[in-house]
Amino acid sequence: MPESKKAERGRMQKANRAAGIGDETGRIPMRIKAEAKMASCTVCHQEMKITKTNTELKLHAENKHGKTLEICFPAAPSIAAEMIKATAPGGGKTNAKPEASGKKGKKIDGGGMDDLLSAGLGGKKKKSTKKR
Repeated sequence: MPESKKAERGRMQKANRAAGIGDETGRIPMRIKAEAKMASCTVCHQEMKITKTNTELKLHAENKHGKTLEICFPAAPSIAAEMIKATAPGGGKTNAKPEASGKKGKKIDGGGMDDLLSAGLGGKKKKSTKKR
């Protein structure tokens, strides 16, 4: 009889604990995230999270204080550049074009429509021959 998912997971966790892998229960996290980088506003000392685009920081600086990002959060642009460089494919090249989705649209051939029109196949509807 096949093993249930719960039993299989328990067996794997027991093996992980014996090998010293994972946390105290033997679980291995799929992805370990780095801790969020925070910056403090130099004007009002509000802490905000630094992201790749820093949209919240820019909005805070412009709307609340009427200043630029560099004045309110001096370290944010350099940290954001490091984050972009770390996550960019190809060793930090950020000017790479995104890959195509694989879907290609129909190619419209104008010559095919001219042939149909010249043959007399217009877009007119035929009258129905049903009797009412």
